Amino acid sequence: MYKYLTAACFAVVLSACASAATKPGTGAAAAAQPPRPAWVDGVSYEYPRSRFLTGVSSADDISTAKDRARAEISKIFSTRINLNTSVVSSDNSYMAQGKAETSSSQNVMQNVRAVSQKELEGVEIAQTWRDGASGQYYALAVLDRARALAALEEKTGELDVLGRELSAQLAAAAEKLQKAKHALQLMDLLKTRDALAADRRVLDPAGAGATGLDTNAIRREASKALAALDVVLLMSGDRSDPVTAAIIKAFNGLGMDARTAPRADGADLAAECTVELAAAADPDEQSRWRWRRGTAAVVLKDVKTAKVFLTFDAAAKEASATDAEARLKTEKALGKKIAAEISRGITTHLEQQQGGPL
Repeated sequence: MYKYLTAACFAVVLSACASAATKPGTGAAAAAQPPRPAWVDGVSYEYPRSRFLTGVSSADDISTAKDRARAEISKIFSTRINLNTSVVSSDNSYMAQGKAETSSSQNVMQNVRAVSQKELEGVEIAQTWRDGASGQYYALAVLDRARALAALEEKTGELDVLGRELSAQLAAAAEKLQKAKHALQLMDLLKTRDALAADRRVLDPAGAGATGLDTNAIRREASKALAALDVVLLMSGDRSDPVTAAIIKAFNGLGMDARTAPRADGADLAAECTVELAAAADPDEQSRWRWRRGTAAVVLKDVKTAKVFLTFDAAAKEASATDAEARLKTEKALGKKIAAEISRGITTHLEQQQGGPL
């Protein structure tokens, strides 16, 4: 009796495994290998390309196959858009009346970001299939073009509302730094909107683009507000053209023109940078490498208020076959670190400016 029960249970297990390999929802216990679907080879009559984006992939397990199929669709898009509210925290060190102080600020703001993401909204796993010969699982992911376009139009509409609000704030702002704050926000928003427009072209190549916002006019006004800031760079210590160039490039990346000057009189923002370059010892006495070390002390200042809103130190150490090459590599590495901190510091400082009334 025990043998008969064991055989019966074994038959049930085999039947369940065969069912799992078939298309979900059929309810059939397929003992035979189901035929190879056309979509495995890139042809899907049920999901025509005129109406759907499709992605097909395979793996040793069903979960990975599904993930890879979704990823095939996400590759079609460079980015997807996530409009979210983020909390940005910053710690600023500065000198007030000869005394070092630290202020912490937390700003809740609308932050528009373009983020890479493997799984897009609306992507569904339509079918799966297991190749009995190889044991490989296949998955078909689909994205309804019309549904995705509707979602993009909704997101674009949200951005347009926010864009009009920021544009009004830019026009109403009285101070140059206030204007620069709204200008930076608008430039970020336009980058996001451009990414959405690129996704629209993927989904509907022949369709008309969104026209709810005069992006060219807004871009001109935002660029004008950022370029209006007078930014000076005060370099001291060892001369380093690569470091100077990197700092100026950081300001240019924010849409601001920066210039070197002996003093900051009359400027809006000033970046003071003291650079020190020196030879560094090689821990390996037998090595033929030449080492250089570079350090920098940086101060960012709001000239009109005399407020230092960020101070930081940076360091870099590089090696090469010659002293000149080692120094150049060190200066470039140091400049890159300084530029990244300056970009973050300037952005945070502008975010903290009080906006003008709508």
